[in-house]
Amino acid sequence: MNNPNVLISCDYGSIIVNRYDKYIGTEISRNGYFGKVDIDLIKRLIELRLKVSSKICFYDVGANIGTHTLAIAKSYQDKIAIRSFEAQRMVYYMLCGTIAMNGLNNVNAENVAVSNENGSQIEIELPDYTQSNNFGGLELIPPVRSDNGNMVKSTYEVVTTRTLDSYDELVDFLKIDIEGMEDKALSGAVNLIDKGRPICFIEILKTDTTFVKDFFMSRNYTSFKKGHDWILIPKEAKINLQGLEKVF
Repeated sequence: MNNPNVLISCDYGSIIVNRYDKYIGTEISRNGYFGKVDIDLIKRLIELRLKVSSKICFYDVGANIGTHTLAIAKSYQDKIAIRSFEAQRMVYYMLCGTIAMNGLNNVNAENVAVSNENGSQIEIELPDYTQSNNFGGLELIPPVRSDNGNMVKSTYEVVTTRTLDSYDELVDFLKIDIEGMEDKALSGAVNLIDKGRPICFIEILKTDTTFVKDFFMSRNYTSFKKGHDWILIPKEAKINLQGLEKVF
């Protein structure tokens, strides 16, 4: 069997990548890491949270191979507890391998599809992991807007859904990038957001932006736009992100 996965050295340690990943894997191989600007912004916001709490909880929803998880876990160590969610089983295994290789005891990984209900099953048409693909762009359900229609597919498997509220934890920072299911994840995270008032970093490229806007406006959040992402901040935190467009 052709194993497409390789272990490479990167800015934050060792990470398992798929040699055929034409987006995240290629960026790491060429430039040392992926999403450096976004990660630096997230770290700035985490540091503001750490000024008022000695330890915080970070949810990485749509962790993929673990670029955000690895960078943040390594940067803050025992000051942060991370729960990382990845629906693709083979990608989840890569995430777990990277967690183990780097000794990230502050990370728990979950192989579930984060959604608005518990225990439902989604049949996924998987990408062919031995062909050139954007594996992180896999859409579990048809999104509002798709940008990965040319993905080369192979077989099917089933993944179970779970809500974020079912974990019943106080969360300080919530990152969601799940290819159009962001609105469903938020619908299943009402208590989490109302209780913890986390800073949120959410991709809005493929999801229902009207829903996301109404959801956070009704909860007294303010939003800034960075590319295809919104950074949602509770107004009581009084954080202004200079240089970014304010959405509401």
